[in-house]
This record gives sequence, structure tokens and C-alpha cells, in this order.
Amino acid sequence: MKNQKIQFEIDDWIFIPSEDKFILHHEEFIIDHRLSRLFHFFCDNPHTVFSRDELINEVWNGSILTDQVITQAIFELRKILKQHGSHPFGYIVTVPKRGYKLDAMVQKVIETPGPIITNEPAKLKEGQEENVTQSHVEDDDLFVQSDQSRENITFKLAPYRWWLLGAALLTTLLVVHHYFQSKPPTTLPKTVESTITPSYLSYEPRYIYVVSTESFLNDHLKVGIARKLLDYLKTYRDYRIIYDGPAAKVAANELRFTSIERNGHQYLEIEYLNRVSGDKHLDRRYRISEGYVRQALERSLEDLLDSFNIGIGKSQVEGLINELPESEEATSAALESLGAAFQAHYDEKALHLIEYASKIAPENQYVISTAYMFKLSEIYLRPTEDTLNKVKALNADNGPIFEHFEQTQPLTPRLLEAMSMMAMSKDNPLEAKRHLVNIAHDRRSIMFYILSAKIAESTGNRSAAEEFYYHAILEASTVQVLSLSEVLFFNSDLSDIRNKITSNLADGSL
Repeated sequence: MKNQKIQFEIDDWIFIPSEDKFILHHEEFIIDHRLSRLFHFFCDNPHTVFSRDELINEVWNGSILTDQVITQAIFELRKILKQHGSHPFGYIVTVPKRGYKLDAMVQKVIETPGPIITNEPAKLKEGQEENVTQSHVEDDDLFVQSDQSRENITFKLAPYRWWLLGAALLTTLLVVHHYFQSKPPTTLPKTVESTITPSYLSYEPRYIYVVSTESFLNDHLKVGIARKLLDYLKTYRDYRIIYDGPAAKVAANELRFTSIERNGHQYLEIEYLNRVSGDKHLDRRYRISEGYVRQALERSLEDLLDSFNIGIGKSQVEGLINELPESEEATSAALESLGAAFQAHYDEKALHLIEYASKIAPENQYVISTAYMFKLSEIYLRPTEDTLNKVKALNADNGPIFEHFEQTQPLTPRLLEAMSMMAMSKDNPLEAKRHLVNIAHDRRSIMFYILSAKIAESTGNRSAAEEFYYHAILEASTVQVLSLSEVLFFNSDLSDIRNKITSNLADGSL
């Protein structure tokens, strides 16, 4: 029936397919149409397991070519529903070796606008019959009256009314015909070639396209600050960071990072452009030289959150910044190490800088954990005949430190990841998983998904592992994360995943 509005209610969530949005406690979450179609299908078929091929056929009529599109869509739906809701799996559960199902009680609500009712009684001419049945009038959807007026309507009125409608229609056609016949041909509009501009509906609101200059990329400290800012930004909203490729064209948000030197001081310039509105919401420079790094990081994060209309208290921002060392020198070294780690051929520099930071701030969980994770990754990336002994020695040095943190301080997500890595290096996947489950949904990093994938692989759940690897690639925005994943703890053949994703990136499917 036309004009029906269908919505689904799951716990406190409201899903409106026609508007491509979720509502939770009066807060709206807009999703793209492909996610809406998939979740709509799940809502129509709750508690039923569907394979990826079945979802491709049922939701997309087989028009997409790879099941990785399904994996991405499931990941993005879960991220929204888990981050803001209470269900641990975002209602969409992976059934090993079979597929996915919606694990929820779904209530379908259909709203249909009622007919327009007029309560004005009909005026009858003298002599008209008043003997008409109520059932006949109810069948006439163009002439609805109150119960009282129905008793005074005559059957002879219906043909009369249709005659009036026909006369009116004929009159209208004659007037329109006369109008166009009388207008001179020179007044007809000319055909004009118009410039096609992208509709705002073609933009993806969750994508942030990051643009940077060459001078910026050559400054690892500024790259590290930008990376940390993006990680923090994703903590509070389901954003996907795009650096290149076809997805960059549809990103609704654009962030530009520029390196500037003025009067002997180094500045990081950040611009935020909303492509939908065409407005620039942020254009500011932050001094980072001579002890201003922590201050620049905190102020730029506050400005970014305000620009993206994310209402976060200042105390929460301070809590994130305070996970870094109090020492300005240690913080600068840690962030520069982070920037170098994302650049090719700078892994030795990254390792040296984080070791230096850990010596300056030996009581800081972030630098100690990061140094351990960098060192352990380096051992597996460059294996030797003495690899096992190197791993044991590294664990022997850091084990007591981790235990000290666990007994004296609240554990940060970075330390929990490091403890999970140590457990996996000792071939203890259950303990590794125990540490990971304590990490909040909104603080899950690339390493979280890599570790989850290796744990799934070690327990024989290949389908779940593939899903986690795909999540890691989405978070990193590059397939290169598989290089570490293939050799970490034990060798994994991930060539099939790499080939699928590489082909998807080439044809613009992702």
C-alpha cells in the first residue's frame, strides 16, 4: 500500500529503512543505502542464518561480485550498533562456517495515513430519494460522509457526481489545449546544457578523506600527531579514514594537514571541509615546537570535535591526552615514532624513538606497551634461527613490568593489547582473548583486530579470522597490515584475502 511507513524496533533502537537511519534515545544515525538494505533484510528474517552468497543474492540480486562487500557492511553495521547500544555483537551474530543471523526480537510497525474525512453533510435537492444502503457509500472512496449524512444520500447522486467530474476534466483539457495553441513558438524554453553537480546523497557521511602535503609527510612528528588525532576522532564516532582510491571521491568530509614554519617555529595547520555543505568548519594552526606538543594535541582535538559537532566533555579529552607521558620530550618521541611507523623504510627509526621514550617515562603504560609491541613485531617480521629465544627474553623483561602496572594502575587499552600479544607469543589464545574483551568497543585499534584474527585462527575459526583481518584493513585503510598479520606468532596464508581486497580496490567496490 502506498504511503506506508515501515519501521522496526529492536530493544531501544528504531530502524526506519525508507530514511536509511537508526534512532536511539532521540539521537539519529544516518547510514548509507547499502547498509539499510542489508539490515532491512535481516529485520524481515530474524534468527535465520544466511551465508554471504545468500545475502548477495537476496539483498543485491547477485549484482555485487565479492563477499567482501558483505563483510564490510556487517562490520559497519555492528560498529554503529555496538558502539551506542548494549548488545555485545551489535545484534548481528557470526555463525561459524555458516554465515550471519540477526539475534534479536524484532517488532515491525507499519504506519498508514488515514483517509481525509469531511464531516460536512451533503445537500440534497428536493425530490431526491433517501433510500441508499450504507455499504454502497463506503465503497465510494471519493465521497466519504458521516454516518448521519449517509442516511440522506441517494443512489442517483453517484452518476451525477461522475458527470460533473467528467465535465470538469473536459473543460480543463480544452483550456490547456487553447493555451498552448495560442502561445507563439518563440516563447518555448530552449534546451540548455546544465552542469551536473554531485548530489549530497552521493556523499558518504562516515568517510573522512585525508589530504596532506609532501612537506607534512616528511615530518614524522606531525604525521604522528595527525594519526593520534584521527584515532581519537574515531573513538567518538564511526568514521572511516580514506587516504586514496575511489572512496575518496564520495567522502563527505575532508581533512587537510599542512606543515608550516614561521619565525623559527613549527606549526601544524588543520583544515576541515564539509563537502556536503561546501563550508569550511576549521582552519587553524597549532604550534608544536619548543614544548607545545601536548598542548597542540589537546587543543586541536577539542577543535576537531567541535567542528564535527561531537559533544565531548573537556575532562574526557584530558583523559585521552593523559594516557601519553607527562614529559613533553617523551610524548614528542612517542608521537614521532608513531608517524615513522606508518612510513615505509622507517621502522628502525620508529623502534629507536619509542625505546627512547620508554627510558624517559618508564612508568607510562603507553610508551612501555608500544615499545614491547614494536619489538615483538620486529622479531616476527625478521625471523632468525634464534627467534624463539628472542621472544622469551623480551617477555622475561616486560612480564614483571606488566604485572606491576596491573597491580598499581588502571589498565589502558594499549597495555591490554600488549598483554594479549604476550599471551599469544606464549601460545595461550584463551588468555589473550581475556585481555582483549576488556577493551571498550570505541577503543579498538588495528592491532586489536589483528590479534582477534590470530586468536580465531589458532582455535580453528577461519571464517571469523577472515572477518577480523578485513576489519583491520578497514581501520588501517591499507592492505599492508596483512604483511605483519601473516608472520605474527605463526605463519598464515592470507593471499586469498589480499587478492580479494586488492581486486575490490581496483574496481572501486570498497
